Amino acid sequence: VQLFSVTVFKWKQTKPIVLASAFELGTFNIFTRGSAKEVLQFVSSTVVSHSKPGDRHAVLHQGHMCHIIIKHDSLAVAVCTDEDYPQRVAQSLMLKCIDGFSNVHGEKWKQIESNTELPTPQLAALLSKYQKPEEADDVAKINKDLGETKEILIKSIDQLLERGEKLDDLMDSAAELSYQSKAFMKTAEGGNCCVLL
Repeated sequence: VQLFSVTVFKWKQTKPIVLASAFELGTFNIFTRGSAKEVLQFVSSTVVSHSKPGDRHAVLHQGHMCHIIIKHDSLAVAVCTDEDYPQRVAQSLMLKCIDGFSNVHGEKWKQIESNTELPTPQLAALLSKYQKPEEADDVAKINKDLGETKEILIKSIDQLLERGEKLDDLMDSAAELSYQSKAFMKTAEGGNCCVLL
């Protein structure tokens, strides 16, 4: 599960304007990180430009997902992840990015007409925090805990069933022993009768 980038845009149908971005490219080869960053920015920009205000969706591109939200005021955010990254967690991250960006920059982004990098430290902090979705998102954390509890419960049930099988074997052995004991007792009683006479 990997999270690669967060980019905030001013939506324009022809070409969205980059307002702020953050990247986590540690999984890419050091020589390809520049190209990876350009591709992530291009895919994000393309998906945003082919959407309209009010849209919220994810697009699969060569094993990677580009999740977007475009608010009605044309403030957009795109998050690029791998296919396995939980979509609900990506949506939660994007909403927090929009809130963080809006809190820092207010409405001044509406006057910007070319790509820029407005200082928004929350993006890098959120990108880092959401690298492990089960720790960043409460529902994902609960799901992870439930999965672990389920595994433990299944193991316990398996062990209990295993013990039950052993008990069944012991009961069968006891029943067999009981049958042999009765036969021995009858034989012994029969033998004792002869001795007494």
